[in-house]
Amino acid sequence: MTDQVVSLQQTGVTGVYRSSRRGESNRLRKGLSKTHRNHVPVFNGKTPRGMAAKVVACFRGHDWCRNQDLIALRQKGYTPYTRMFDANFRPKPMRITPRSESREALTALSLVLAANCDYNPDSEYMFEVMLPVEEIARRMGVLHVYESGRKAYDILLNALRVLEQLDYVVVHRDRDSDSGQNKPMRIFLTEKCFTSRGMTLENVRAWLHKYRQWAVASGVAESMREKYERHVLKMARLGISIDRHHSLKNRLKQIKRWVVSPELRAEKARLEDDLGAVLDEQARKLRQLRPARSERRYESAWRRYTASGQITRIAQMKSENDLKALYPLLHSTDPEKYYRLLLESAGITL
Repeated sequence: MTDQVVSLQQTGVTGVYRSSRRGESNRLRKGLSKTHRNHVPVFNGKTPRGMAAKVVACFRGHDWCRNQDLIALRQKGYTPYTRMFDANFRPKPMRITPRSESREALTALSLVLAANCDYNPDSEYMFEVMLPVEEIARRMGVLHVYESGRKAYDILLNALRVLEQLDYVVVHRDRDSDSGQNKPMRIFLTEKCFTSRGMTLENVRAWLHKYRQWAVASGVAESMREKYERHVLKMARLGISIDRHHSLKNRLKQIKRWVVSPELRAEKARLEDDLGAVLDEQARKLRQLRPARSERRYESAWRRYTASGQITRIAQMKSENDLKALYPLLHSTDPEKYYRLLLESAGITL
């Protein structure tokens, strides 16, 4: 009887045994141990100087087992991106301590984001990661390429989703033209990402202020601005825009208001005032060199008269030459009187 039940379970409706994908993989493996993971996430990249080095140093010594935000999230349970808009999904609580694999992925991802972040306070949106997601996976060491050419970096996507639920990053996803899937296109660090690692608001503001002063003094401020403009132009060419995502824009503006120090805003306002004063002085000198239109009404009237076709070119040259013969220096010493006499000779009065 038991053999018949097993036979019926294996046979099914069609009467043919159908092996599962897991069973097929186990058969192909032929008793070998199952691959736990293809790559170990680790950050071995070069850390830039300045504020990035300080942020990377703080991130490197962070202990995820004592992160209260991560503990609260694990008590509640993760929500994957594929189930984020599912109203029926209920996350399952997990144990408080994350596994070593999860801690390694979170640490490597945080270091890559911190090392390649835009810390220029003059940028429109603060703390944007200036790398595509595939390059981030490569620098984490988790980019896996199959024999078919397909690229996978699930370790990165899962860790990024955890940081997003912790409100450590803001992720803008859009449709990828190559794969046709929604992928992270623009990543921004939030203020909570810094305060959770032991950095205070005053520390971040002071570091940004010193970083901007160093960039201006060393002459790299212009190159930083050009790099950010090229990044924005690249996003525009790819069709990635956040203009219609008003909640995202408000969140990014909130981050910038939080992080930009009052001293930096005052310095920027002072520089703008100085620049405005210089431009006003240049405009005033230019107005002195070039008379106003109201002071050249006879010249303008003569130009309109000659351009209207009421007088031929030969008659115009004859009138000007006759008047210059009577008053040789009048056209340079008093141009308005010179053009007024030309109009009177043509029978035009203003």
